[in-house]
Amino acid sequence: MRKGKVSLFLVVTLLASLLTPAASKAATPPEDYRKLQDIQIFLNKPVTGWSGSGAEELETENSTLPVDATEKYNGLPSLRLNVSKAVTSGWWISLLTLREWNTHDISQYVENGFIEFNIKGKDGGENFIIGLRDKVYERAIGTELDVKTVINKYIDISTEWQHVKIPLRDIVTAGGGFDATSVTCLFLEKAHVNPFTVWINDLKITSPDNEKSFTAIKVNQVGFLPDAEKYALVTGFMEELQASEGTAFEVRSAKDDSVVYEGKLTLVTECEPIDSGEKILKADFSGLTEEGEYYICVSGIEEKSYKFKIGSNLYEGLLYDALRYFYYQRQGIDLVEPYAQGFARKDLTPMDNAVRSQLPTVTKTFELTKGWYDAGDFGKYVNAGATALSDLFWTYEMFTENMKNFEVNIPESGDSIPDILDEARWELEWMLKMQDPVSGGFYPRVQSDNDDNITMRILKNANGCTTDDSACAAAVLAHAYLLYKDIDSEFAEKCLEAAEVAWKFLEKNPKNIVSPSGPYNVTNDRADRLWAAASLYRATGDEVYNTYFLNNYKSFEGNFTNSYAYAHTWGNMWLTAYICYMKADNVDESAAAWIKTAFGKWLNLILNRYENNPWNNTIVPGNYYWGINMQVMNVPMDAIIVSQFVDSVDISKVREMAFGSLNWLLGTNPMSISYVSGHGENSVKRVYSIIYNNDGKPGIPNGYMPGGPNAYEGAGLSRFAAKCYTTSSGDWVANEHTVYWNSALVFMAAYANSKQTVGFILGDVDGNGKIDSIDFATLKQYMLGMIKTLPSPYEEIAADVDGNGTINVIDLAYLKKYLLGMISKFPAEVN
Repeated sequence: MRKGKVSLFLVVTLLASLLTPAASKAATPPEDYRKLQDIQIFLNKPVTGWSGSGAEELETENSTLPVDATEKYNGLPSLRLNVSKAVTSGWWISLLTLREWNTHDISQYVENGFIEFNIKGKDGGENFIIGLRDKVYERAIGTELDVKTVINKYIDISTEWQHVKIPLRDIVTAGGGFDATSVTCLFLEKAHVNPFTVWINDLKITSPDNEKSFTAIKVNQVGFLPDAEKYALVTGFMEELQASEGTAFEVRSAKDDSVVYEGKLTLVTECEPIDSGEKILKADFSGLTEEGEYYICVSGIEEKSYKFKIGSNLYEGLLYDALRYFYYQRQGIDLVEPYAQGFARKDLTPMDNAVRSQLPTVTKTFELTKGWYDAGDFGKYVNAGATALSDLFWTYEMFTENMKNFEVNIPESGDSIPDILDEARWELEWMLKMQDPVSGGFYPRVQSDNDDNITMRILKNANGCTTDDSACAAAVLAHAYLLYKDIDSEFAEKCLEAAEVAWKFLEKNPKNIVSPSGPYNVTNDRADRLWAAASLYRATGDEVYNTYFLNNYKSFEGNFTNSYAYAHTWGNMWLTAYICYMKADNVDESAAAWIKTAFGKWLNLILNRYENNPWNNTIVPGNYYWGINMQVMNVPMDAIIVSQFVDSVDISKVREMAFGSLNWLLGTNPMSISYVSGHGENSVKRVYSIIYNNDGKPGIPNGYMPGGPNAYEGAGLSRFAAKCYTTSSGDWVANEHTVYWNSALVFMAAYANSKQTVGFILGDVDGNGKIDSIDFATLKQYMLGMIKTLPSPYEEIAADVDGNGTINVIDLAYLKKYLLGMISKFPAEVN
């Protein structure tokens, strides 16, 4: 099980302070600003990895080589490599990981780089083998491959400290098929059977070279809606980029290479120092609206952009695949054709029929089938699953007309229930089984004893039912009631009853009960309790839930204005709690007014951050933490929903930010990669997943979105935060996926595939967020043919105030009556 729990508000103030819109224009990078970092394997702390031998010939400490503070060089301790006796077992080995057990990309280091360290022998003349090991799940000749050499080829070890540099190309090129992009460890092993002792100091991989450049022209590789803002970013290291402000660019047809649009680049920043280290220019071609497939050329840059499309329905495919992702994550079913679409498989954990308790005193087993595998592992988790369900429910609720008949080729397709709700029910039915019938609380999770070699499935219930998981289950089951009550009233009532019983458990346990050691532990459950109260109040109108909400809603006031604020996530559904309450009937007027003001503050913060970010996303510069692609999608998702409640919001800005975030995700980013499998010429081809790493099939299904760049656990991959990513299927800190990341992608794909009328104001013809005389004048100009299009991003939808599907003088007359106060609602609102 490999999961990361990282604060959403990591403090990178020093990094963020380096980037401001005013200063970035004139920023000059420091010397060696893009030099490849040293990959430090051992400096002064115990190494990660594993060391051992067949008959205890190799001295170890906690299964690694011991750190010897008595043998220092340059003030640093050493690793003691001590084979204390003759190697009768035939082997010893020490595996020293580069980045724990994640694979690490050293491909840029190979040409001119070295393995460097200082070494001293006890007697002199010692010898051993040194090498590198990769891990490539997709390779037919074996998952792991070693390349190596003997140390005495490069140095005669003596009793004095010496420095050694072993050229990487000597080792890496010696083994055919070795993958330098997926290295797990440096290893030391037996060259002879004799005992010996050496000390190794300051062990690292180095290179004098600079970090590589990526494709200069970055563009959304899926494409653009005809009326959306359209742009590419042309970027690169200052000394290499062959473009500047005013450089000409062309948009060409992919069909016949004809030029369909011409323009000049504008400067965004001379140097963005934190996320990319690059100069950024913008190629705006928003004026191109004709549907088709295109690419971009820039004068002086030989390489053209990846292809993209302009079209009205081009996000339908993304929505289809993003939602089908959940079918591929199902447990408790064999995936068969025609639904599996090339990825058929048997149920991977059929023992979920008889899950064992974590407590040895509990002998009974539990039937806990169905649900989704959460991520790259085989765990099933209540609070994480609840977050994913919430996203899917909001998708259906906000885009009902689009989603109710949207089918994605799952076994339930064609029944009377929308596919998105059929898929969600698969998770809900498992979640209901996780409720303890006695206490009413929910157990947190089901896991394997060993995902790589499963012998049993285990219910993690050592601490009993947990409060955060119970709160999350209560919240999402109450939401489920609202969506299923007109589809399957019996199932809906079952969900609501379970939610209300879970609330009683929370009332009896006012203090946080944390789940057993493992992933998705929540040390503060207050945000999810608030979510449960708001969702239950919305579903039932019961005053007990309203009272709890009103007594606690101001507790999260600081979240709305925190400079590192993002959106909802597992274990911290604070923003969703407020949304649920605002959707309820009979809300407290004072609380509603407070929430609207708070929503406005949060929206302003997010929109300002977007507008000031040269890469057009809402991430605080440098703050790329585990699963950041989730927040790239969650922030616009929550902004779209929240904008319904804020009277002063500029909907066109929210829309621009939403599509800017999609642009970033789908290719307009420093690595020029589309972070959704199957969507874009240079899209993700593999993710960390036990399912696909071991299925023997090439590739993965379309629609998988990995976590993305990780500047913390993936720090050694690049000096620049948004480049700390590797495409290796052995890297779970950047390239794993989860259900609650993909669920946000579903929402955003549905938004892009809809008419995007969420939060628009009927009659707001110019799209500035209010109805005034300018709207009347603009509509009159449109009626007279003085202008061809309306400024509102919703165009005719906002102008059709009588709701008859056409715009004519009657709409103009109703708008005049509204402005004169003769009517308070338009006919379209009444009808």
